[in-house]
Amino acid sequence: MQPRRGAASEATARRRFYLCVAAAYLAMMSVGVMCAYSSPALPQIRERFNLTENDVAWFGSLVLPGAALGGLVGGQLVNLIGRRATMVSSAVWFVSGWICIILAKSTPLLFIGRFLTGGGMGTAAPTTSVYLSEVSPSRLRGLLNTGCNLLMAVGILLGYVMGKWLYYTWLAAACIVPAFVSGAAFVLYVQESPRWLIQKGRRSQAIDALKFYRGPKVEEEFSLLERSASNMPGLSWADIRQPQIYKPFLCSLLPMFMQQAAGLNVLLFYAKDIYDEAGASLESDDCAIIGGGITVATFLVATLLADKAGRKALFIVSAITTVIALGMLGLYFYLKDINGEDFPKHYGWFPLFAIGTYCVGHSLGLGPLPFVFLGEMIPLKAKGVASGICTAFLFGVGFLVVKEHFDLQHLLGTAGAYWLYGSLVMAAFVPFVMFVPETKGKSLEEIEKLFSGSGSQPSVYITAADQVKLANC
Repeated sequence: MQPRRGAASEATARRRFYLCVAAAYLAMMSVGVMCAYSSPALPQIRERFNLTENDVAWFGSLVLPGAALGGLVGGQLVNLIGRRATMVSSAVWFVSGWICIILAKSTPLLFIGRFLTGGGMGTAAPTTSVYLSEVSPSRLRGLLNTGCNLLMAVGILLGYVMGKWLYYTWLAAACIVPAFVSGAAFVLYVQESPRWLIQKGRRSQAIDALKFYRGPKVEEEFSLLERSASNMPGLSWADIRQPQIYKPFLCSLLPMFMQQAAGLNVLLFYAKDIYDEAGASLESDDCAIIGGGITVATFLVATLLADKAGRKALFIVSAITTVIALGMLGLYFYLKDINGEDFPKHYGWFPLFAIGTYCVGHSLGLGPLPFVFLGEMIPLKAKGVASGICTAFLFGVGFLVVKEHFDLQHLLGTAGAYWLYGSLVMAAFVPFVMFVPETKGKSLEEIEKLFSGSGSQPSVYITAADQVKLANC
C-alpha cells in the first residue's frame, strides 16, 4: 500500500525516512550473508556434489564476475530507470540466485545461482550508496553511508552464525529473507530519489518525493536541487583527458586493488576450510564467528574514526596492519610445514590471532574506505561511469585472487600465497601514499582543484551559500 502523501509533519517524514534507510540497509545485509555463505555451506556442498578442487574454486569465485556484471549493468540502470527500480532489480538477482542454489541437483545450476547472487551484490552495493547519498540530509549523509559497511559486516556475522546450525539449502532459504524484504519495501513503500526525478524533468513527482522524506517545507531545498541539476554538464571524451577526471579515477583504483589483493574474499569464502587446514585450537565454525564479530566491531570503530582521523591516515594504518597479519599467517603455515602436524597442538591459537588481526586491519580502512575515496575524489559528472568501471575492476581483481588461490597454494605453498597477497598490497602502498590526497575536511570542489593543479572552476559548482543551505536541509 502506498503511504499517504502531501503535507505531513516533519516527525512523520523522519520516521518514513528511517524506514527507507532500513530497507536499504537490508540490501547491504543481503550482500553480507552472501559473502559468508560459502564458508559454512561449502563442506556440505562438496560432499553432496562430489566437487573437485577446481569446482570448489569456481563455486567460491563465480560471485565476483557476477558482481562485476551487476556493477556494470546497475551503473547504467541507476540512471535509466532510477535508484528505486535498480534496488528492486538487485533483490531479483539475489532471490533468483538463492532459489537456483536451493533447487540445484547438479553443479551447473549451483554455479548459476552463485553467479546471480554475485550480480545482486554488484548491483546493490553501489546503488545503495547513491540512494542514501541523495535522500539523506547533509548532516547524516556520511554516517548513513558508512553504516552500509557496518550492516554488510553484520550480514557476514549472521551468515556464519546461521551456517553453524543450518544445512546449506536452509541457509540459502534464510539468506533470501533480507533481500526479499528489501525488494518488497522498495516496491511498496520507498519513494524515488528527488534528485533523479528532477534530472528526468519530473518536477511534481520530485516535490512529492521530497515531502515524503522531509515533510511539508521543502521549497528551499527543492530550489537548490533544481539549481544543482541545471548546472550538471554531461561527460564527454574530451573531459576524460582532463587531469581532474583521470587522476582521481586512477587514484580510486589503487585502494580498490589493495582491498582485493589482500585476499579478503579468500578469507571470507573459505574461512572454515582455512581454519581446518590450520588446525586451529577452536572449532572452525566458532573461529569464523569470532572473526565475523571482530569485523563488525572494527567496522563500527572505523565508522566513528573516518572523519576524525582522516581517510588516508586510517587507510595507511589499515594497510600496514593487514600486511603484518598476512605475514603472520604465512609464517604460521611455513612453520607448520616444517614442524609437522604436532605444531598446531602447541600453537593452534596463532592462526586465530593472525586472522583476528587481519579482520581488525582490513576493516579499519581497506574494507570500508575504497568507495569513500571514489565518492569524494571523482567529480560528480563522472561518478556514474567511474563507479561502473571501478566496481567491475574491484570484483575482477577479486575473481582472479579467489579463483587462483588453490593454484597459488600448489605453486608457492600456503605460506607463499599469503606472503604474495601481502606483497601485492605493499606494491600498491607506495603509489597510494605518494598520489592519493587526504580528503578529510575538504569540500568536493577543493578536492577537484587538488587534481586539476590550477585554480580553475570545478566541473560542477554550487556557491558556498548554497552549500550552507543544503547542509541545513
